[in-house]
Amino acid sequence: MNKNEFIALLRAHLSVLPPEEQNELLEDYEAHFEFGLQSGKTEEEIVLELGEPAELAKEALGNRYIPQDHVYWYGPDPAGRAGAPEPNHVAPAEPDRPAKDAPGYAGPGLTAAKRRGTFAGVMVYIGLFFLNLIVVPLLLSLWSAFAGFAAIALGGIISPLALGLEFAVHHQFNLGKLFMAVACIGVGILLAVGSRNLFIGLRRLSIGYWNWNIRMAKGRNEA
Repeated sequence: MNKNEFIALLRAHLSVLPPEEQNELLEDYEAHFEFGLQSGKTEEEIVLELGEPAELAKEALGNRYIPQDHVYWYGPDPAGRAGAPEPNHVAPAEPDRPAKDAPGYAGPGLTAAKRRGTFAGVMVYIGLFFLNLIVVPLLLSLWSAFAGFAAIALGGIISPLALGLEFAVHHQFNLGKLFMAVACIGVGILLAVGSRNLFIGLRRLSIGYWNWNIRMAKGRNEA
């Protein structure tokens, strides 16, 4: 069973819940799948860890399913048709349940599901923490390399200013230094172009990684 089949079966078993509650529970399992896939597991392995969708739904619903009360009739109808109900029959009272609009009411059977969702959220945060311990220093190293290239490019481009300042102070002109300054300008321009492309790539990478962290923390799988 893959992820889509698991989610479809779980949604079918949770059909008695309102759509908002269904989506809340399913988002927790979506986040669990995404975290497991990032850890190198297959969808089938994650399904085996979670268990059967029917059992998970039964645990989440609790006593949401209420047995139907028996209906009492006068007696068996020879034709097999239902007769009129007994006039003295009193239907058994339904168990007391909190009103859906009561403050803090989350629906029966959702405590275990919310506990499971909290556990999945904690695991996601822990996974992101250890992942960022590796990725963030790498990103900082790349940004440091960009800063170094940009500084070298800037130094090469403004090298003629240093040559002009030396001439203004010492009143000496060196042809070799002039050619070197021209070469530094060329190298600086090439490094400036490379630094610009590196900056664009690093900016996209950093923003994309930041947005991915936010999506994982929220438990949503966005495109």
